[in-house]
Amino acid sequence: MNARLSLLLFGAAGLLVAALLYFITAQIRGALSFVILTPEAGIVIFAILLFISLAEIVVMIFTLNRLARQLPPRLLNLLATIYVAFAGVYALFYAVLANELRGIQLLAALSFLRWLTLFAIR
Repeated sequence: MNARLSLLLFGAAGLLVAALLYFITAQIRGALSFVILTPEAGIVIFAILLFISLAEIVVMIFTLNRLARQLPPRLLNLLATIYVAFAGVYALFYAVLANELRGIQLLAALSFLRWLTLFAIR
């Protein structure tokens, strides 16, 4: 199988894991929302998580491009799966702290953007 196709398929598996994490967030949404005393704090947490997630995309594309030449394909595929699925972890973390559905959806949707960036891996 072509290495790029394999990478994209494993990235798609990461999309499934991110979707699973998103559906878990629907059950636990706002579990620790009492920790956030003001609505502005929720916005700040969302902005921080969004910034970290977007910065991680840039760093991981650079890193995966360099590692693609050094790692065996199985390990690179595993890293791609984790990379794509990790957007769901950010959504899960935000869902525990805030009860805002749109922020959760946006953080989880970044997994699709992460999967699209796998096209840049050579």
